[in-house]
Amino acid sequence: MDVVFIFQWLDTSALADFTKTWAGLFAMVQTVHILSMVMLCGMMMLGDLRMLNVVLKGVPSEAIIANTKKWIYLALVLIILSGIYEASAIAMKLAYNTFFFAKMAGLSMGIIFMLSLRNAVYLRAPEQIGANGERAESVPVWVVKLVALANLLIWFSVAATGRWIGFS
Repeated sequence: MDVVFIFQWLDTSALADFTKTWAGLFAMVQTVHILSMVMLCGMMMLGDLRMLNVVLKGVPSEAIIANTKKWIYLALVLIILSGIYEASAIAMKLAYNTFFFAKMAGLSMGIIFMLSLRNAVYLRAPEQIGANGERAESVPVWVVKLVALANLLIWFSVAATGRWIGFS
């Protein structure tokens, strides 16, 4: 399916005109985009490395997962909003950029993976306690570690392909 018409629409939108007119604002939004990516990656790594038992071994994983979740969601919202703003300035360049589509595929996969499999497995990690005080049905430790590694790999690929957008 050809999606160039979406990029043509974005390139001629009022947002694109605004973005191209105010270069200083573009730089500030880009800073927010990058800081949000750092926050997302940091929170994901903290949770995943805890599940791999690499960092914060003395802190219960449920506390780390619960406390990082709100920051992950905030970072995702900021990344998406600032990304749309940035994309409006170079929409036609992105329409033909393979790395942009790879990043969007990775971002979609990362969000779906996080909201479905990662959250479900981490809620049932062997040391987790259910909301009613009883132990939740546990998943094997190797599954938790595999999910943590897969999540790290997905988000690393999103960051790497995003970086390559600038080089192509």
